[in-house]
Amino acid sequence: MSSKVSVIVPVYNCEKLVNRSLEKLTNQTLKDIEIICVNDGSTDGSLEILEAWAKKDKRIKIVNQKNGGLSSARNTGIKNANSSYLMFCDADDEFDNEMCEIMVQAIEREKVDIVACGTEVEYDAHSEIAESDKNYYRIKFFGKNYINEAITLQTDVSVCDKLFKAEIVRKYKIAFPDKLNNEDYYFYNAYMSVAKTIFFVNRKLYTYIRHENSIMSENFDKQSYSPDHLLVVKELFNFYKKHGFLEKHIDFFWNQFSESYWFSYEHSARKFHGEIHKIAKDFIIKNIEKYQINNPKVKKKIFIILRNDLVHKIIRGVKVKMSRIYRKINIAYKQQDFINKNIEQLEQNVYDMSEKVNEVEGELDGN
Repeated sequence: MSSKVSVIVPVYNCEKLVNRSLEKLTNQTLKDIEIICVNDGSTDGSLEILEAWAKKDKRIKIVNQKNGGLSSARNTGIKNANSSYLMFCDADDEFDNEMCEIMVQAIEREKVDIVACGTEVEYDAHSEIAESDKNYYRIKFFGKNYINEAITLQTDVSVCDKLFKAEIVRKYKIAFPDKLNNEDYYFYNAYMSVAKTIFFVNRKLYTYIRHENSIMSENFDKQSYSPDHLLVVKELFNFYKKHGFLEKHIDFFWNQFSESYWFSYEHSARKFHGEIHKIAKDFIIKNIEKYQINNPKVKKKIFIILRNDLVHKIIRGVKVKMSRIYRKINIAYKQQDFINKNIEQLEQNVYDMSEKVNEVEGELDGN
């Protein structure tokens, strides 16, 4: 017999944190739930903890698999779900005790395709971005709404503060992208592109805990996988095209592409900048003629991306010249910082100049 909700919990080496999460889930006021814990090849004591919980609560279902990452674990959970609705909870986070009940009541009362609530963020790391988090996870709309581009863009992409219809996920074969980070971005946007209505619960029912070793924390530390943001939006392009969303919302997509490019670029180590730019440039050149941009502002964003390699050639040339000057006049080591700071300022000036050029060209084109 199926339950109302399947809560999917990916678990990988979370022995110190998973108890807290499972305690909240087993104490939900809505009892008609199944808790699918996907043990993603844990090497610590996580599996033993899950087994102990499963003995106490028959609603807990354990699925073991070789380590495949967060996307793989969540997809396994979806395949093993037997409920009308899907929810996701990371093993180191928490549901409010009423979360499942409030979300299910909302989706059934309002007859919508998706329900979203607010998120409370606790900090073990990166408390310096608390104000940014507060704005990002804030509920910006109220009640029932028809899904449009503004709502899609201004709602956080986390899948953990939402309730999804299993029938929509299965009908459109929506899954998390394998071996890519930024998986929530893909799943959320794919689902929103085929859903019609959404209801916003103006309460913070999910608690997200930022850890030093979390994926988002590594993004802020400029790790190598930040290019995934760009690769994921390329996957979205294929989903949009397959389901007829792309033709109606072409400017929306290119705007997404631009934002993903700059996020990837700005949050990656410098050695990956060339790779990121090549991925973007090749994609734009391949698709821009068939999927032409109508909005002038979006068009300018894409042309700035295309010119970004020219900007970097200028910057690299300046750096080479400065380096030669440095060697010739044998500047003392302590003055290197001064030169580096001036180079950084020059880089910014070149970027600003490039944007100005595009603005002038845009005005000329308009005339």
